[in-house]
Amino acid sequence: MDLRRLIATFRAWLPLMVAAALVGGVAAFGISSLQQKVYESKATLIVGQALSATNPDYTQLLVAQSLSTTYAAIAKTRPILEAVIEELGLEDTPDQLAERVRVEAPTSSTMLFITALDADPAQAARIANTLGDRLIAASPTIQGREAEFQKSIDADLAETQALIGSTQARVEALAALEVRTAEQEAQLAALEGRLASLRSTYATLITFSSGTASNLLTVVEPGGVSTSPVAPRVLFNTLLAVALGLLIVAAIAFVAEQLDDSIRDAEVVQEVTGLSTLGTIPRMRGDRGRSEIYRLAAILYPRSGVAEGYRTLRTNVEFASVDAPLRTLLVTSAVPNEGKTVTAANVAVVFAQAGRRVLLVDADLRKPGVHVIFNLPNGHGLTTMLRNEAVSSDSVSHATEQANLRVLTTGPLPPNPAELLGSHRMQTVLARLKEDADLVIFDSPPLQAVTDAAVLGSITEGALLVVDAGRSRRRAVRQAREALERSGAHILGVVLNLTAEKSSFDYAGYYGDEKADVASAGGRPRAPDVAAERTGASARAE
Repeated sequence: MDLRRLIATFRAWLPLMVAAALVGGVAAFGISSLQQKVYESKATLIVGQALSATNPDYTQLLVAQSLSTTYAAIAKTRPILEAVIEELGLEDTPDQLAERVRVEAPTSSTMLFITALDADPAQAARIANTLGDRLIAASPTIQGREAEFQKSIDADLAETQALIGSTQARVEALAALEVRTAEQEAQLAALEGRLASLRSTYATLITFSSGTASNLLTVVEPGGVSTSPVAPRVLFNTLLAVALGLLIVAAIAFVAEQLDDSIRDAEVVQEVTGLSTLGTIPRMRGDRGRSEIYRLAAILYPRSGVAEGYRTLRTNVEFASVDAPLRTLLVTSAVPNEGKTVTAANVAVVFAQAGRRVLLVDADLRKPGVHVIFNLPNGHGLTTMLRNEAVSSDSVSHATEQANLRVLTTGPLPPNPAELLGSHRMQTVLARLKEDADLVIFDSPPLQAVTDAAVLGSITEGALLVVDAGRSRRRAVRQAREALERSGAHILGVVLNLTAEKSSFDYAGYYGDEKADVASAGGRPRAPDVAAERTGASARAE
């Protein structure tokens, strides 16, 4: 998708993107504002004594880091949670409380973070702190120790420390004497030996003490009472909803554009067919349900943007054949209902308005429509000339209100249109028609429906391919171009019909122009005046 098409897509989908963003943002803001506020409290604990030790032991540090993940898992076990529920008198089940508690243990640290959520900020702090206390109370049993044994170790340490102090005092007192008796010397030696033994015992006991254990848990920072909720995040949710609304619609627009194989502008026409767009015809407002005659914009609404589009098309066709002016022109389309008949009729009108003697021939021998647009009888026409060489075009064609324009309808529909149009007789009739007009314009069936248009393309000097903007499919248009090329037709270019782009013409005052044209016609657009010649023409055809 090139930049121009991307910008066009963005402009086309911009209103929906804005609407989706507004709806999403308002909905998110409303829902977030109505949700219950949730507060957070975080208690921080440390595993081991790495911070208080003068010379931290690397092995104990690694053990403490490993144990921190174990403590994190144990913190959310059922016994710990049940103890917290019982102490605080909570109505939660252990599973419900576990959903409101988060325990994190970073692998590169000995820290343990307990986070609790609650609608009451004070309650959140109580839950975090109580859970930490319960985990600390359970910590001596994690390594298989029992509390009584730990108390005994701590008591022995205190007693040994007291004996060391008293013995050290007696040693210092004896050592301070300038003259000691033999008995005092022996007593000093015994006390020094006893002091060494007590210190060794103390060093042994301290290795069993929880004061230097790697699995000791200590509170570093208790959980505090938060003053601002952590959820819902109204502003964040609103901005996120706005962004999601924009992204979703943008994604839908991108997918829709990728899947859309319709032809909407001249750039796509060039990309698909390799042909130039000779004319861009806007859609006539309010033309649905109206009489077919109102589609003759070049006659009825000459100041409208639609009529200007046909005049531009005429100019471009003349430039496309500047070396040798066209004498025969085929107007066709890929599939039905793309506006080829209306295009052929209006092109014939604008060429007649430029002073050319134009003969519009309805060569759609399967579903003719030219006689409907010009409100003409279809008892005699092209098939009459094909059937009877003596019949001239003047005797079966019809004059119209537009000077220099005559219309040759199909006449009775034959059972073999393709064979008839490809016959030698058709070439003879074409030569006679060229003698009676400066330009012969053929309206033909769609290319994908039958082969009639391809047959006509081989005997005409130029062809226009009508494409319905937004309705014609790329594959069908590409196949239509290929069919014309195989028949040897000289494709002048494409007519992009029924466009909705206001950039091509300024027809914001379209209805004003139409009213002015109607007023100038005496209050009502007039149909081509052919009533006077119908009887004579029919008689001549007989």
